[in-house]
Amino acid sequence: MERVENRGSVSARLTRPSEDPSTPHVLDADVSEITLTTIWGKIACCLLQLSRITFPRIGSLVQADDGSYEVGGRPLNQWYTALAEMHIAQLIFQHNDLVVSEDDCRNKYVARQLFRSLARQGRLSTFGFAEDDWSPQSSEFPGLATCPAPSGSNSFRLWGDDFRAGNILLTEADDIAALIDWEYAYVAPTQFTLDPPWWLLIETAEMWSSGVDDWKETYDTRLKTWLAALERAEEDFTEPSGLPAPLSTYMRESWETGRFFLSYGARKSWAFDTI
Repeated sequence: MERVENRGSVSARLTRPSEDPSTPHVLDADVSEITLTTIWGKIACCLLQLSRITFPRIGSLVQADDGSYEVGGRPLNQWYTALAEMHIAQLIFQHNDLVVSEDDCRNKYVARQLFRSLARQGRLSTFGFAEDDWSPQSSEFPGLATCPAPSGSNSFRLWGDDFRAGNILLTEADDIAALIDWEYAYVAPTQFTLDPPWWLLIETAEMWSSGVDDWKETYDTRLKTWLAALERAEEDFTEPSGLPAPLSTYMRESWETGRFFLSYGARKSWAFDTI
């Protein structure tokens, strides 16, 4: 792999100061809005470009003879059901540190069965979208979700499970030098692309020292800055997105409806129970 000159990652640039190099990176509470807006605005441009890369099927990527990439092997149609099965398999086969008591095991088993049931009914793919007519929040807050759900066929997006602040490299001028570590990239449901980035606070929700509720409160404040930066980037983007609404609108509604946490918990088996 060719070396790219850089000053370090976005994670290192924005983390709170610490003399201990082993301290986990967490967004510096004192970082200026100007710095965040500048750096996040450039990342937003990258995400807008990535969101326009579409494929007709979900699955792993393989390189074709002409150098292009395509989905190889059996495509996934019922992706939420496949994720639900993965969570059940984890509970069955991971014997260390997953459950602490019989009641804990029972609760986690029931949660996974309910998740799989909703997936099989096709409800998870519409949760938090305009078509959501089954969830409690759709009844309690009618009209909260205005964006339509993505099509379940023919148009899926490139997704990197390891796309995060630590894998975005900067130049000395805080420009984007490179996006690295794409070994976990695949073609995923468009729903994943429509959620705001989980890495805005650098640290994950399930590892946040003050708990998920505090993470959510802190994230809510920073999300406003991210969405403002994304909206400015969208104004300068002329290429059609293929979406019926701006990406910033989808991301805002994802957070407001709780769709963000559905996708996050579905994708990350180690965060499922925390979320």
